[in-house]
Amino acid sequence: MRQQCCWRPRPPVPLDSILDEIEKALSVGLYYLAIMLAVTLPDICVALESQDARSNTPRYKAWYDAHLSAKFPGLTADDCFSLRCGVVHQGRFGLLGSQYERVIFTLPDERHNMWIDCVYNNAYIFSADAFCREVISAVQDWFATKQSDPIVEANLPRLIRVRPTGLAPYLVGQPLIA
Repeated sequence: MRQQCCWRPRPPVPLDSILDEIEKALSVGLYYLAIMLAVTLPDICVALESQDARSNTPRYKAWYDAHLSAKFPGLTADDCFSLRCGVVHQGRFGLLGSQYERVIFTLPDERHNMWIDCVYNNAYIFSADAFCREVISAVQDWFATKQSDPIVEANLPRLIRVRPTGLAPYLVGQPLIA
């Protein structure tokens, strides 16, 4: 007798549009873009769960400590915030003055080398793919626990996402991001 499969697809969530963009960027080798978006995900989650719908440095770091620090033992909340600021605002992986001289993301190669949470010659090294996927996983876990939170529910309608049929009353019948 054949057993029924117990796996059911996860229902779509509003953050999927953003998470899918990271996955697509990784699949076509746009690693900088994927990393840039991944390091901003804590800001997005913090803003969704905040009464004022905003992120700030202390909130970002607290979210990192609660949801990502176990996935990146070699990276503190200060390091990740520095990485986020460097990637988004200065075009470099981290700001001067963090605990590492460099942050290095490895790219897939033919030997399938995988660097995860390594420190070598004062550089923090992590696979770009694995880093982004760990952040995505943390965001999915966070959303699963927060989706019924009244503050999150109130902030979700303004979350940026692909809207294939438009956004009434502004533009209808035109695919857009809004």
